Amino acid sequence: MSNDNLTDITLKQVRGYLRDHPTFLDENPDILETMIVHHKTDGAVSLIERQLSVLRDRNKEIGDQLDLLVETAQNNELMFEKTRQLVINLLEAPDLPALVETLYESLGVDFGIESFSLTLFENKKKLKKMMAKVTSFEDAKTQVPALIDLDRSICGPRQDSEVDFLFGESHQPIKSVAAVTIRKETTFGILSLGNSDPEFYSSDMGTLFLDYVADVLGRLLSQHLEVKS
Repeated sequence: MSNDNLTDITLKQVRGYLRDHPTFLDENPDILETMIVHHKTDGAVSLIERQLSVLRDRNKEIGDQLDLLVETAQNNELMFEKTRQLVINLLEAPDLPALVETLYESLGVDFGIESFSLTLFENKKKLKKMMAKVTSFEDAKTQVPALIDLDRSICGPRQDSEVDFLFGESHQPIKSVAAVTIRKETTFGILSLGNSDPEFYSSDMGTLFLDYVADVLGRLLSQHLEVKS
C-alpha cells in the first residue's frame, strides 16, 4: 500500500474521530493552542485566532443584516407617512384641478418620482383646464388597450407609442413604466410613473403604494367625473 493511501486513511480517521468527539479539543487545550490554520490574507494563524476571526465575520454579517432591517423599517415608515399626508391633502382638495395639482406636487416633491402622469377619461369641454391629460375612453382603448382593463398595477418597459400617449411626446426619455387603472365601478383613467432607467420599474417589484393611491383616486374621481365605460 502506498504512503499516499496511508495518508488518506489517516486523514479520514482523524476527521472521523474529531467529528465523533467534538469536545476533544476542549479537553486537550495544549493541542488546540499548537494547531495552525493557514488563512488567505493573514498567513499562518492559530486555530483559536481563526475561530475568533470567523466569529467576528459572522457577527459583522448579522450586524449588517440588522442594519438592513432597520433601514427597511425606517423607509417603510417614511413611505407610510408620505402616503398618509398625500391622502389627507387629496381629501381636502376643493375641486378636480386642485386634486390633480396636489397629486402632482406630492409625486414630484415628496416622493421624488422622475416622471408621472394622470390620464383622465372625459370630454375635454366638460372639464376645467388642469395638469392632467384628458382624453376619451375610446381613444385610450385604441392607444393603450393593454392598460385599460388592468385589475392590478403593471410595471416594466412599454412601447414608445404607449409612453408618448401617457406622458406626452415632449416627455424626458422614459425606459420603464409603472401604471395602474383608476376605477370605481367605472374606469376613470390611468396613473403612470416613469423612469429613464430600464430596470427601475420591473415586473417583480411591489406595487402596494401605487395600488393604494389608485384606490383613493378612484373614490375621489367618482365625485368629479361621469365616464361611461
